[in-house]
Amino acid sequence: MTALVAAGVSALTSNAAPEMLAQPRPQPAAKPGDAIQPLPLIRADDAPLSAWEKRWWIDKTARLFRAGQGLSPQDDIERLSKLSKPEIVREFMDDPRFGDTVLDFNMYFLGFKIDDLKEDGAYAPSAYDFPNAISSAKALLTNGDYLKIFDLEGDYYPAPLNVTPSEEDLGPEDAKLTASQLREKAIGEFQARLKALRTLREGPNPMPAYAFCDKVGEVVDQQSEISAKLFRAFTDAEIFTIMRGGIPEFVFTALEKTVDDECEKPEAQVDTQRVVETINTVSTQVKSAFDAVLAFEPTKYEPSSVAEMKPIDRSAFPEGKKWVAFGLEQGTALANSSTNYNRKRAAYVLKRFFCDDLTPVGFEDPAEHVSGAHGSQTSCYACHYKLDPMAGFFRNLGALFGDASSTPDIVFDDLASMDRKTYQATWSAPPGSGRAWNVGYVRSPRWPEQNSYGENLGDLSKIIHEAPEAKRCLMKRLTEYMLGESQTVDGGYLDSLTKSFEQEASENSSVALKNAMLRIVQTDSFQTRNPDPQQCYDYAPGTRPENRPPCRVAYILEKNCVSCHSGKDFLNTLDLSKWIASPDGKGKTFPHLTTKNAQIPASQTLEQIANRVSSSDLKIRMPKNKPMSSQERQELFLWVQKELAKVKD
Repeated sequence: MTALVAAGVSALTSNAAPEMLAQPRPQPAAKPGDAIQPLPLIRADDAPLSAWEKRWWIDKTARLFRAGQGLSPQDDIERLSKLSKPEIVREFMDDPRFGDTVLDFNMYFLGFKIDDLKEDGAYAPSAYDFPNAISSAKALLTNGDYLKIFDLEGDYYPAPLNVTPSEEDLGPEDAKLTASQLREKAIGEFQARLKALRTLREGPNPMPAYAFCDKVGEVVDQQSEISAKLFRAFTDAEIFTIMRGGIPEFVFTALEKTVDDECEKPEAQVDTQRVVETINTVSTQVKSAFDAVLAFEPTKYEPSSVAEMKPIDRSAFPEGKKWVAFGLEQGTALANSSTNYNRKRAAYVLKRFFCDDLTPVGFEDPAEHVSGAHGSQTSCYACHYKLDPMAGFFRNLGALFGDASSTPDIVFDDLASMDRKTYQATWSAPPGSGRAWNVGYVRSPRWPEQNSYGENLGDLSKIIHEAPEAKRCLMKRLTEYMLGESQTVDGGYLDSLTKSFEQEASENSSVALKNAMLRIVQTDSFQTRNPDPQQCYDYAPGTRPENRPPCRVAYILEKNCVSCHSGKDFLNTLDLSKWIASPDGKGKTFPHLTTKNAQIPASQTLEQIANRVSSSDLKIRMPKNKPMSSQERQELFLWVQKELAKVKD
C-alpha cells in the first residue's frame, strides 16, 4: 500500500440559431434493449466546399468524432462526399467511438484530460476516475441528460480490477498468487476475523462477557493493521473505491460503538447478544460490499465502449447514498490542508464550471465593511469574496473528499485535524442575512440578490445547472476542444452558440450538445487550414467586423461600454466602437480626443481604461452603475495590459 493511500486510510478511518432541420423535442432515456431514435440536428451552414476541401473536412471531422481515429480503408469516401455536412456528422455520431470523444471532452472540461483514453484497446485507469464525465457521456448515448456533467454527486464507475498484484514486497505465501487469488485470500481473512469473534459466543461453553468484550476491543484496536492487510490485495484506486463505500470504517465504527455501549456495564448486564448481532450485521455488509467489488474482476468486466461502463452497486455499501463525484486523482490534486480551508477545491469549481480563473481585477465594494484578514486587504478580497463562499460547499468533506459530517473532528489531507464545529463556523452567515451559512456562488459582494446561495454539494450542483455562466463556460470549453485552445473566438459568436445551446438544452441537452458540435465543425475557424490563432473567423449574426476593435475584446466592449463610448456624445471623447491607426503610425488605437480634437496617445488611453476597469472605487469604476461579469472584466484587463506592453516597447 502506497504512502498516499496509507495516509488516506489513516485520515478516513479516524474520521469516519441557424435554420433548423427540426425542432428538438424531449427524449426519454432509453431502456436496455431499446433502439436509440435518431436525433434532429440543425442544418447550420452547409456552405459548399471544393471536392478536395470536402475530403479534408471529412477526415478532420472523422478524427474529432472518432476519438482521434480518422478515415480508414473501410470508409466509402465517395459516398460520404455526396452527403451534406449534417448527414456526415450524424454518421460519425452513430459510431460507438463518438462516446469516447464525448468522454474525452468531458475530462477536458473537468480539467483532467489524458493523452490517450485507451491503452492497447482498454480504457486507461484514469478514464474511470471521473464519474460525472462517464454518467454524462452515457446519458448522451441514450438521449438522456447530458448535463449530468454538472452533477457533483451520483454513481461511481470503478475500473476493472487489477490483473497483477499491486504490492512488490508480498510475503512468499502471497507472491505466488494471482491478483484475483490474492483478493479472495485477503477478503477471506478479513471475513474470518469477524467469524472468529462470533464463534467465541457459540457452543456449549461461550466466552464470558468481559473476556468477549476484550476480544472484540482487540480487533477494534487493530484497525490499521487489519485494514492494511486487507488492502495489500488492491491498488490505490481500488482502495479508494472501497473506502469511499465506507468499508472497513463501517465495521470498526459499529463494533467500537457497541462495545462502548455494552462493555462498560457490570458484567451480568452486558448484552452479549447485541454484540453478536452487530458482528453479524457488519459481516453481512462486508460480504455485500465485496460481492459488488468483485463484480469488476477483469474476467467478468472489460468494457470496450462508454456504453458498456457500469457503476458499482451503491446499495451494497453502508447507507447506499450518492457518492461524491471526485475520484482519487481529483482527491489528490485538490487536497485540503489545515490552512487551505477548501479554497483549492473552490478555485477548481470556479475555473472549470464557471470559467473564472480568479484574476483579481477589481470588484464592487461590499455594502458593509468586511472584517478579517482577507476582508481588510483589498488585494486579497478581490478573489476571496467569491472563493471563500464557494469553499463552504465542501466544509463537511475531509481528506480525499471523505464525508466528515457525522464526526467530531475534520481530518485534512495533511493529516492535521480540527474540531468540526469550530471549522464550520468559518462559514456562518452574518446576522440578519436570512440564511444559516455564507455559502454560495457569489457574483457581487454589494448586491446579494445577484448571488446564488446553498449549503451542500447537492445545492452547488443545482446552482451550476441553473447558472448561465456554466452553460457559457461549457460552450467555451467545447470551442477550445474542437478548434484548439489558442484559437481566438469572438465573444458574440460564443454568446450566440450559448443561447442556442440553452434553448435546446431546456428540451434535450443531448440534442443541444450535438447541435453545438455540428455548428462548430461548420465554422470558418474549423474549415480553415492553419487558421491564425489571433484572428476571429466567425461572428454572431449581424456583426460587421470592419473597423471593429480586436475580436478578443470587441464584443465585451459592445456589450458593456459602447453604449456610452461610441463617439455620439460630444461630452465623451473616447470611442470604443472603432479601432483606428495611431497618428504615429506604430499601431492601432481607439479614437480618443482632447478638447482641442487632438488624438490622445494610445498608451495614455489604455492606461485610463486599465485604471477604470480594475478600480473598486465606484466613482471611477467602469462601466458606471452597470454590472459586468468578472470573467469579461478579467479578459478586457488582460488584453489592455498586453496592448500596453506593445506600445511601450
